[in-house]
Amino acid sequence: MYFGTVHEYIKSTDCCSKFAKLVEDAGPSVIPKSSGSKTLFVPNNSAFEKLTDKDLSSIEENPEKLVSSLLYLGDLCTAGMFHISELKTAEGTWSLSLGSENELIIGDKAKLVDADMVCSDGVVHIIDTVLINS
Repeated sequence: MYFGTVHEYIKSTDCCSKFAKLVEDAGPSVIPKSSGSKTLFVPNNSAFEKLTDKDLSSIEENPEKLVSSLLYLGDLCTAGMFHISELKTAEGTWSLSLGSENELIIGDKAKLVDADMVCSDGVVHIIDTVLINS
């Protein structure tokens, strides 16, 4: 299924409204509009509710760092993630592993809750935990 651009998908998905607001506040350029593809791991609203006020404030002050921590340059669907052990983002590297129910775990804590939303300029995966490199 086709979902428009990554940015359009994020803006139109209710479960990602908190992330969409951060992106909107930072400006649309926070998600690169390069000619190459990208994969973005988007925390759902529940993920933001787990954050402390201090962590949330830090993210609100620098949403670019959050997006960089969750952005993989290139298309990466779940089938491809089963064949790699590390995910290199613009801001660092996350481990990839299988959980007890064969679900993908990113950075030893974030589960993929919805995956493979293929957009015109990349792929979006929804995760249940905010991942940010320190």
